[in-house]
Amino acid sequence: MIRLKTILTLVATAVLAACTTLGPNYQPPATNTPAAYRSAALPGAELQRDWWLMFGDSQLNALEAQALQASPTLAAAAARIERARAVFGATRADELPRVDVGASETALRTSAKSVTTPVLGGKAITFEGWQTGIQASVGWEVDLWGRVKRQAEAAQAQLDASSLDAAAARVALTADVAAAYWQWRALADESASLQRLRDSRANAFKVAQTRFDAGASTTQDLERVRAELASAEADLADLPRRQGLVLNQIAALTGQAAAELRLQAPKPLDAPPAIRAGLPSELLQRRPDLAQSLAQLHVATAQVGIAEAAFYPSIRLTGSFGYQSKELGDLISAPARLYNVGPSISLPLFDGGRNQANLAQSKAQVDETLAAFRGRMLQALREVDDALAELQGRGAVVDAQHRTLASATEALKVARSRYDQGAVSYLDVTEAERTPLATERALAQLRGAQWAATAQLVKALGGGWQAAGAAGG
Repeated sequence: MIRLKTILTLVATAVLAACTTLGPNYQPPATNTPAAYRSAALPGAELQRDWWLMFGDSQLNALEAQALQASPTLAAAAARIERARAVFGATRADELPRVDVGASETALRTSAKSVTTPVLGGKAITFEGWQTGIQASVGWEVDLWGRVKRQAEAAQAQLDASSLDAAAARVALTADVAAAYWQWRALADESASLQRLRDSRANAFKVAQTRFDAGASTTQDLERVRAELASAEADLADLPRRQGLVLNQIAALTGQAAAELRLQAPKPLDAPPAIRAGLPSELLQRRPDLAQSLAQLHVATAQVGIAEAAFYPSIRLTGSFGYQSKELGDLISAPARLYNVGPSISLPLFDGGRNQANLAQSKAQVDETLAAFRGRMLQALREVDDALAELQGRGAVVDAQHRTLASATEALKVARSRYDQGAVSYLDVTEAERTPLATERALAQLRGAQWAATAQLVKALGGGWQAAGAAGG
């Protein structure tokens, strides 16, 4: 009875002590974000989760759907989520008692020569026969200091981090697909401009050759026009290589072989629509990679509590109940009954400084993860500012090039009018074509840069992702 009271007292004490949880509780760190981005953010459309649909491009929509379905990167991220979920389930199981059952049947024979063999009347008493038993056992670690609780907390945070990693991979993948697709379209526009420029230079060369043969121009004039034609032909010949590299990138991003990729000739790119950048303080709710950094900080914080619990004693309650008999028919009977129950305690006395080193390592991991989060936050702010600056800067250059094109086109009209009147030669007309055609090519390149910056901005803003509980999420 005294022993039973002792056991019950220990159990009650353990249950009350289980309210203690060692280690710091996780608190999100303060973020000092500026009131606004350095580049003025213009009003624009709000990004949604499937943000590419806002552009109304069926070919882009198909590429994004293909990428989401076939990307090995997303498949690997999904597998990491399942692995983290399994680890979390196994960790939660440690909070519950473990119950095992077993059965045995053993052939036995005791030794007649052993020092432990009983002797009666000078004769050793031995036993030979079969012994059958069934038994159930229960074991449970009393979570005195919250070690098991912190383990489950860390596993849950790691599961959150894996889910956020998959979300970040989705944002990066869809933005990369769009950027490559828009680059391909920009190259198609540049190809058309280059073809017109090359045709103009070819016509100029024919006129220059005729004038040279007639003795109306010098060798220097002829070779200058020939060099311009060769330069245009070289640029035009290099375009298939550049387009092929972009198509290879699109194929890889969408999880297919490059030979299987088929894209229809697109219409020329217009100016990209404006996208709402919001405020810097909103980035934490909009970028899954930042939320993932916080989840990793949560994991590291919980690990400190686990390391601290290693300094304290642990108590485990164990018990078993069953039957054992040499005769199978007598197995389930009161005389064959056996049981044992009681607590066990383990207290670390000397470990050579291992626990102290583990605690120091855990605290250093918290500091490292916190510094990594702050660095990633600064990088995120920079990425948005870079994309906005790129869009605004390219927009200003596009406006200037449009003015150049308008003036050059007017000059070309004048040259053609004077040619029709016989005031100038056709070579003067082809020379007047040079500036507008070159400007058209420059505009095609600038449009491509604007759309690349749009993809950069989408990625920098988190691609329409929103933290759980955020407005509009």
